[in-house]
Amino acid sequence: MSLLIGDEHGVIPVCAYDEDIVTTEQLEQTLEHLIVQANGDEVVIFTDLLGGSINNSAVSVLMRHRNVFVVAGINLTLLLEFLLCEEATTEAAIIYATSAARESIVFINPLITQPSSDPQGESHD
Repeated sequence: MSLLIGDEHGVIPVCAYDEDIVTTEQLEQTLEHLIVQANGDEVVIFTDLLGGSINNSAVSVLMRHRNVFVVAGINLTLLLEFLLCEEATTEAAIIYATSAARESIVFINPLITQPSSDPQGESHD
């Protein structure tokens, strides 16, 4: 992220299920620790897969904190749109970013796969 938009956005990546975090309990403890460090500021947790174990752990933490938001299905567009968004509230920024991310997911083949034609106008299928 720092290469694209700098370091001043407060992004803290958490790698779940590596050598430091092997259980959902450890993941929840790590998230709780980060939330405490936020000193009451809003915290947005982006997860990969809706209904996956990481998302479920984030939702468990969400249920205990009013200042936490959870967004599933992260991709680079979603994160960039959220970080660069100028919406007035965190919730509005999340809504904007998720909408923009949805629109950025495009199956390209149908857009470029059209019958080619030669200079004489004959179609080659």
